[in-house]
Amino acid sequence: MRKLFLLYLMVVTAWLSGNAQTMRGDTLAVLQIAQEEGLSQLGATSLQFDKNGYLWIGTQNGLNRFNAYQMKVWLAEEEINNFPNDLIRAMYYENDTLWMTTHTNALCAYLLAESRFIHFSDQLDFENTPSLKQSLALHAASGNQLIIGTAGHCLLFNRHTLTYEALPIPQLLEHDFVTCIASLDERHYLIGTNASGLYLLDLRSKSLYATDYLKTLQRRQINVLYKQPSGDILIGTDHGLYTWARDTKELQQESEQVIRGIYPWDDTCLLMSGSSANFLVTEDWKWQRLTFVDHRGKELEAVVLAYEQDTQGGKWLGTETRGLFYYHPYQTKFKPQRIQARNAPKKDFISVFNFLRSANTLWMATEFGFVKHPLKSVDYKLYRTDYVGYTLAEDAQGTLWAGGYDQGLLRYNTQTDKFDRIPLPMVDRDIIQITPLSSDTIWVHTLASGIYALNIHNLKANRVGLWDKPILGSRTSYVDCKGNIWIGSENGLYQIKRNKKVIHYDSLSNERVFAIAEDRQHFWVGTAKGLNKLHPETGKITHYTKQTGLPNDFIYGVQVDDKNNIWVSTNYGISVLDQHTETFKNYTEDDGLQNNEFNGKAAYQDSLGYLYFGGMNGFNIFHPDSIPINTHTGKTHIENVLLFGRPIAENILYTDTLVFSHDQNVITFDYVNLNYLWSKKNRYQFTLEGFDKGWRPVTSDRSTTYTNLSPGTYTFKVRGSNNELLWGDIDEITVIIRSPWYATTVFRIGLVLFVLILIAGGFSYKTYQQRQTNHRLLRMVQERTEELSKTNRALHQSLELTQQQKESISFLMQELNHRVKNNLQLITSLIDIQSFEISDQRIQDKLHTLQSRIFTVSKIHDLLNIRDSEQGAYINSFIDNLAQDLIVFSGQEIAFHSEMEQVILPSNRLTYIGLIINEMITNSVKHAFQDQQVNKTIYIHLDISGDKMILRYQDNGVGFNKDKIWDAGHQGMNLIHLLIVELKGTIDLVINAGTMFIIKLPLK
Repeated sequence: MRKLFLLYLMVVTAWLSGNAQTMRGDTLAVLQIAQEEGLSQLGATSLQFDKNGYLWIGTQNGLNRFNAYQMKVWLAEEEINNFPNDLIRAMYYENDTLWMTTHTNALCAYLLAESRFIHFSDQLDFENTPSLKQSLALHAASGNQLIIGTAGHCLLFNRHTLTYEALPIPQLLEHDFVTCIASLDERHYLIGTNASGLYLLDLRSKSLYATDYLKTLQRRQINVLYKQPSGDILIGTDHGLYTWARDTKELQQESEQVIRGIYPWDDTCLLMSGSSANFLVTEDWKWQRLTFVDHRGKELEAVVLAYEQDTQGGKWLGTETRGLFYYHPYQTKFKPQRIQARNAPKKDFISVFNFLRSANTLWMATEFGFVKHPLKSVDYKLYRTDYVGYTLAEDAQGTLWAGGYDQGLLRYNTQTDKFDRIPLPMVDRDIIQITPLSSDTIWVHTLASGIYALNIHNLKANRVGLWDKPILGSRTSYVDCKGNIWIGSENGLYQIKRNKKVIHYDSLSNERVFAIAEDRQHFWVGTAKGLNKLHPETGKITHYTKQTGLPNDFIYGVQVDDKNNIWVSTNYGISVLDQHTETFKNYTEDDGLQNNEFNGKAAYQDSLGYLYFGGMNGFNIFHPDSIPINTHTGKTHIENVLLFGRPIAENILYTDTLVFSHDQNVITFDYVNLNYLWSKKNRYQFTLEGFDKGWRPVTSDRSTTYTNLSPGTYTFKVRGSNNELLWGDIDEITVIIRSPWYATTVFRIGLVLFVLILIAGGFSYKTYQQRQTNHRLLRMVQERTEELSKTNRALHQSLELTQQQKESISFLMQELNHRVKNNLQLITSLIDIQSFEISDQRIQDKLHTLQSRIFTVSKIHDLLNIRDSEQGAYINSFIDNLAQDLIVFSGQEIAFHSEMEQVILPSNRLTYIGLIINEMITNSVKHAFQDQQVNKTIYIHLDISGDKMILRYQDNGVGFNKDKIWDAGHQGMNLIHLLIVELKGTIDLVINAGTMFIIKLPLK
């Protein structure tokens, strides 16, 4: 048992040892793009670039478009988008169409030029086959077809006819779905599944089947299929990586690593993502574990789900939980170096103040003393003084001198490998600069006591007097090509010529001088507030500050490279000035600098042209010719146009002309350069032709607004640079602002013509009017006379005609009345005749009632015939006559009494009242009086009360049953009720020794 355990231990140790060799690690510095840039969700499942250069990111919660600065997001919850589902599984871009598979709606597409989504879910029977909703894999096949992998099926989608065909997975297992698709040739495709292994798809026969030579992977989870240039297929599974030879059909396992993704990294290796790790794998199967870090060295654990490479050489990685990673080989131009000395009080943020290279050894003055670093090794030796080392120099004999704060002057002893202190005749122990001048002398600069000349042989020192006063704070010096000495101090710049003449330059951008350098024609001076270019012949000084492109005004170091470019270190990185273009290129910690803050005096150039810059956390060494240059400029686009601050509805990326009205004259242009490599360093220039006189100054802003634009045609042009200030192509859009109708050329010409015609017409009309006035005066008497004659004749004829018409109307009215009266009498006679032939007493009574009503109408007609119907008639006379005639007509002896005021009513109301009186008298005759009754009496009273007329009708008959008076059988009483309602009146009934009706009617 013990032997077996030892054997097992040896095998495990050997395996770990072998894997440790195979799995050597590498670190990749990436830029993370996540919520700060507006990414809708950190699970980036798929990536695609469109023809304009935009990066599209499909996530588990929305579609994103990245413009190197920020995301534009589409979500399904926004109804205006018509985006069917937020969970995007895969994407494919072609012909300005972005195809996407989603979690619940199979396939959809976004038409970029039309800015709208379309989907085809209505063609699939989701109700009976819900698994078709869950689309995962997407692959572009031959014949304009898309292969879509879903749960349990492969969908073939024809992009011309926009139709589906569904092929079920054979030998389907529970929870099985298509995970990946790879092309074998134009006809055959390899289909990987989640549970049942691999299948072959034949597009011509539209069949999906398993094969014996892939039987080894049956019932395996297939995560990824990758076709190599040779045609062989790499198969990533949860049980390892396999190679399937396309020609021999042989399957060979290459690794037991879990492989979820395979992507082409470069010409020599592939990027493979596992369940919790990522690898770079070479052609000979050497595995290198890949660790992602940000640019500050923080590790970013992530599993890669998607990969794309842009046209600029950048690599984009979609991760499962970290958003996007962006890597570019030129992303870090410099490599920061940290001082790693065993006896250093701290490991990070050790400040460097000065450099000196001697052969292959680099000496540095640091905050803890002096450091020796062999350039061909990683070793650092700290000569710790616990004081700030500030300056280093080598004399003509090769002796190393050093100085710093509160430690005096030091000399390096090569035999003892120590720094020896050199006594000086001054109290000031702050040595801030050492200037070798000759084979015998060096100048030692103190902070507060001035400069001393030291004989390096006998170590005697004498004060250097300039204008009989010391130069204080002279932290930098420079001996030019002519042997002149330049000294930078707290009080400006001094030049000591070989003839001992001293010139003081007091017109620098700032008096505090930190660095001096010389190019082929000028001297460069770095101060606490800007860079200065000094013309030695004229004394003219040119200032450079943040306003001219520097990232920071505090200039610590200045160096001139072999191409005459000016390098400066600042409180915010390093900048280089191209003297041909007068532009600065700025580098920061993001580019690999030790820190954004550098230190005074920590700038140096060795004899080979290498530059050294030191700061708060180490130093950088580089040669200017070795800095990688990004030559890809990226496309510049006008992304959006806003009117009064609000985006217009146009799809600006696909629009070249916009037309606005005259009052739509506040326009904002948003633009972007799609250079993804440090896009925050992109710069822009723009102009509005027709408004601007030329190109506006270079800016980092991505938006500009023009206000109060006059009507006219304008062309907005913009160009963008990349991070290297290399300018790309120009994008432009034409804007037409229409003039108001009253300011158009046609209107103005018409207005001028109208005014001219009006003036000419005025003169013509005035002349014509004068002539007409004269003619009118001549004809006036004749016209007036003739007019009066005609008027008299017309009046006479009119009177005659009126008289004739009156006589005709009178005759016609008499004839009409006569005929109406005859007809009424004829009707009455006919009723009499008819009553003789009818024996039924009930019908005879009804005929008699009808006769009385016709009689009433006839009486009203007689009355109206003698009265003007428009004036009306006296109602008292009318009622008196009508009542008496009706009593006579009844054939009974009935006494009639009336008391009525004189009231004139129009004819239309008299008719209603007459019919009411007729019905009441008829009812009294028929129902109130008994045959044996004597002293039958009817009484009618009429008076006026306010705006009402009160009519009281009373008889002394037997009376009515008050509860049944309005029953359907009493037609006469119902007629009375209807007539009173029509007159807008009311009726009351009083039963007491007969019947009394009280009727109230409005006067009008």
